[in-house]
Amino acid sequence: LYVSRRYNKRTDVAWQHAENLGALVNSSSNDAAPAAPFEDEGTGETTLYFTSDRPGGFGGDDIYVSRLQPDEIFGQAELVEALSSPFQDRQPGIRRDGLEIFLTSSRPPTFGLTDIWVATRPSNAQPWSAPANLGPTVNSAGNDGRPALSFMGTELYFQSTGRGGFGGQDLYVTTREKLKNPNE
Repeated sequence: LYVSRRYNKRTDVAWQHAENLGALVNSSSNDAAPAAPFEDEGTGETTLYFTSDRPGGFGGDDIYVSRLQPDEIFGQAELVEALSSPFQDRQPGIRRDGLEIFLTSSRPPTFGLTDIWVATRPSNAQPWSAPANLGPTVNSAGNDGRPALSFMGTELYFQSTGRGGFGGQDLYVTTREKLKNPNE
């Protein structure tokens, strides 16, 4: 995993050269599919969720997290046991307040090959709930994945192979009612 920075989105036109996140995050295994870094406005802590098939997980791809240290280096990656299983768990996407995370998984029961699942937590200091399958309204008989939630949390964008479309991984969106407040 690499990072490129642009310190001021209004005045910095170009992104800086991409830098490797280093051995605390990266392993000799497949480390991929990072979610956008989440910054907890209450504590200022920044976390990065990503997928890895490194040894020490439950098997296949699992979800890991790394926290940004005061020296601006991401710290040791840790397995997120609540979000991982012996099946393929990948492509996390976290809501901007950190209280909801979506992921792609082949864990049973699925409606197809891979489905989109969601986990929640009451506060950023508490553990994640067990992931729940989003059901047949979102998931199909094919591969559904790469969930990305809109800024307002009302649209979930994802890819799917099981809905017809133009073939391969087509993009879709599903909507929900506006959240009562950003912390729900």
